[in-house]
Amino acid sequence: MKKSLIAITVMAAFATTASAQSSVTLYGLVDLSVINTKGGSRVGGNSVTELLDGVAYGPGSRWGLRVSEDLGSGLKANVVLESGFGADTGAQTQGTSNLGIASRLFGRQAFVSLASASLGELRLGRQYALHDEVNAVNNPFGSTTVLTPTYPVSTGGTNPAARSVKLPFFVDGPRVDNAVQYISPTFAGFRAQAMVAASEGQANTITTPNSVVPRYEAVKLSYFKGPINVAVSYDQNRNGSIPGTHDKVLNIAANYDFGMAKVFAGYQLSKELTPIGMAYSGVPSFNNIVPANSTTGAFPLDELKGYIVGVAVPIGSTTLGAVYTRVKYSNVGDTLSADLGKFAVGATYGLSKQTTLYAAASVANGDLKDSIQEKRAIQVGLRKAF
Repeated sequence: MKKSLIAITVMAAFATTASAQSSVTLYGLVDLSVINTKGGSRVGGNSVTELLDGVAYGPGSRWGLRVSEDLGSGLKANVVLESGFGADTGAQTQGTSNLGIASRLFGRQAFVSLASASLGELRLGRQYALHDEVNAVNNPFGSTTVLTPTYPVSTGGTNPAARSVKLPFFVDGPRVDNAVQYISPTFAGFRAQAMVAASEGQANTITTPNSVVPRYEAVKLSYFKGPINVAVSYDQNRNGSIPGTHDKVLNIAANYDFGMAKVFAGYQLSKELTPIGMAYSGVPSFNNIVPANSTTGAFPLDELKGYIVGVAVPIGSTTLGAVYTRVKYSNVGDTLSADLGKFAVGATYGLSKQTTLYAAASVANGDLKDSIQEKRAIQVGLRKAF
């Protein structure tokens, strides 16, 4: 009897220890906002009011699971599974990939990793592109309001089908399939990352049925210590069916916290943009753009140069922010070009650590200001994390 009690006690103690070494966390975010946009004269000049999920101008509603297991000797095994959905309709928001994969259950992230404080982390699976991480550093609210440069504007008119024709401020292919990433330990504030993703021989059935999806390659270096945060990345698609490399994206971003205010700046140079348009990362195709100068007419977009500057001022539970973004689009040889700018202001108010009210507004200028639906935008929203 005593032996049985001892055995049960030992087994119970072991089970308690094992459960303490492994954890599963359920988390999520619901983000909705009312957005009113007024188009320029070339797309009708009409006003449109919509209730949109944050995926339109924000972090995007999602739910996910984080799993972590302590393997001992400082080594951990981790899993992240994250599913995006539109809280305005309940629909999945990463439904179809450029490879024709429909109805992604975990379209935002899905990876497994081994992590060590001294050796770094190795991740396998669907992950955020490295230039997307850099874009989050260059403005006051990250990629969460109309202040962001990462959400493309509509160039096709006011009806939903026409507004699917998009033009980016900053190129941003948020996620990459079949990715392998290494993240180094942090040394004196510095951290390095590298990612590669093979096409695995699959055809791009969306844009070019007989072509092979490009292989994605990227590197990133960041420095974060005290009040300063700096990051730089270089991403490219190496096409498997066309000689040469296409869709090259250089991203640089920084911010500095003075306490009473934080200042932001960023720069992006995107070259050799193809009709596929960073397809492996999911960026909309880069088609023709039409500048305001009618004598120039439409031209294929081959290069993008852009910068952003901003400031954030915390006042109690409120943070005020303002940014200005300017982008120049040009063709091969830079013989034709057009520019587009956006000035935006916003504010967030924390009702709690997990619940935020926000409002923002933007107005466009430059050659293309009358060729976009978002010549003027006003946004009011509520975001709840759990």
